[in-house]
Amino acid sequence: MKTLDVRGLYEQLYNQMGPQRWWPAERWMETIVGSILIQNASAKTVDPVIEKVGRETGFDPQVLIGLSQEELEQLIFEAGLYRSKAKYLRASLEFFGQYDFDLAPLQALETAELRKRIRAVNGIGNETADVWLVYIFGRAQFIADSYSRRLMNFLGGTEKLTYEKVQKVVMNNSDFTPDEAREFHALIDEFGKLYLRNRDQFLTSWLRDANFNEHILNQF
Repeated sequence: MKTLDVRGLYEQLYNQMGPQRWWPAERWMETIVGSILIQNASAKTVDPVIEKVGRETGFDPQVLIGLSQEELEQLIFEAGLYRSKAKYLRASLEFFGQYDFDLAPLQALETAELRKRIRAVNGIGNETADVWLVYIFGRAQFIADSYSRRLMNFLGGTEKLTYEKVQKVVMNNSDFTPDEAREFHALIDEFGKLYLRNRDQFLTSWLRDANFNEHILNQF
């Protein structure tokens, strides 16, 4: 049994899978669209819809906010839950529209305040807020999504790990740069697609004999 700290887990994933380079920051509106459409959906379902939005709008926020609600719903129809997601997307566009779609005033905020403002947007929960922080604003935040929580459980954490608990433990035991935070989330999710459907599947992975060290396990 090999024991890992958070950095060791990152290195294991990175060495095995290589850089993922998800969601370049310069295409931030694509990140907004993708992070909302992926809610309660799979990448297989959502990726073609994101591509469609890109083709028809160029991810131009002025074009997107100029669409009627019906047009927005039709544009994202195939992503499922399209009425709710259209409302969330419009709320997000209106949030950034308050700043004339200029990220600089928001980028100047401390992470806690920025996260508070993002979380106040209709339809934006913990995970989506942290995706924005990591992939748009370059903050070294940990995104404790379902794959992350399942992985922490399989590495020795308790079964019912909350988003807040996992995020706190990881961030208290890591010193990731913003680029590493981006990669860590992408690596875990790509690993999750292959090995985190259930414990039996996890046991076919190269992490099957790994566990967190006692220092970290005592914090879960």
